[in-house]
Amino acid sequence: MSWDIIGQERAVAVLRRAVAGEGKLSHAYLFAGPERVGRATTARRFAQALNCNAEGEHPCGECRSCRLIAEDKHPDVELFGVGGICEESDHRDHSADGSREIRICQVRRLERVVSRTPFEARYRVIIVDPAESLTREAANAFLKTLEEPPPQVILLLIAAREEALPATVRSRCRRLAFSGVPREAIEAALHERWNAEPEQAARLARLAQGRLGWAVAALEDEKLLIDRERIVDDIESALAGGLTERFAYAASLGARFSRDPQAVRATLELWRDWWRDLLLTAAGQEELVADTERLDTLRLQAAQYGVGGAVQALTAIAAGRRHLEEHASPTLALEAMLLELPVVASGS
Repeated sequence: MSWDIIGQERAVAVLRRAVAGEGKLSHAYLFAGPERVGRATTARRFAQALNCNAEGEHPCGECRSCRLIAEDKHPDVELFGVGGICEESDHRDHSADGSREIRICQVRRLERVVSRTPFEARYRVIIVDPAESLTREAANAFLKTLEEPPPQVILLLIAAREEALPATVRSRCRRLAFSGVPREAIEAALHERWNAEPEQAARLARLAQGRLGWAVAALEDEKLLIDRERIVDDIESALAGGLTERFAYAASLGARFSRDPQAVRATLELWRDWWRDLLLTAAGQEELVADTERLDTLRLQAAQYGVGGAVQALTAIAAGRRHLEEHASPTLALEAMLLELPVVASGS
């Protein structure tokens, strides 16, 4: 078995050298990059390679250790994330209370776990995903473990928004950058490995915007594409409407953020992708457009907004995404974003 990671050759090379003893094995790593590009899969491969019991190149994928890690059942490899358990008597499992954060009580439990000798592995591996979900108090409590972990413990922090992590946390980790997977690599993988039809593989590779994991999920679950089309329809409607429609849209998204922040972030990524396609269309680069099925609409709006309007919109969306993470009122942050989007002049 190879590492079998597509499009992340540089990060994998660093980790392979560390496993082979050709490079320094750090006690903590930060896997930084977009979601669904292979960060979590790489973390599992790294855990397998560190603890593989076979002869030859690691990981083998077949030994007991590799199999248990692949199934998320190894006693010494723990996935540490939102909604996890703690050891407080009054709230032991935060998956039951709708938690959207990694709390300090979870970190206290983790500290006790890492202080113990591994049960059967060479290394106890803790995968923190998403690391930016650590509360400020939890991140501060986690510093001690990051600074002085036991020698047989490896900490892997996975973050799409690494700027949301305190600098004190980032500085104690070795950063490995993960980037979007090239469109051609996604298309080839979908066709050759997941048996997608050529036309289907090409379309999903365009829409994936570098996220191989999303493309595979969309191939296996058509509902993801249906939901995407619905959201893009909503984007077109919001842009075509006036201020009343924009404020209503912001209120709807803002209310949803408190229940499902990840879904709102995904929606704003589609807003960004839409305006990116519009910018490419306005700039005469239609061959790079992802959503080619909507080229007629993109051409119409590109003529209305132009390159300047698209750049203004992308700037507003970037600011809105940042403010959404910082602002006390999600609705207010989204209203400000929508107000900053360009408006087609009357009579255009």
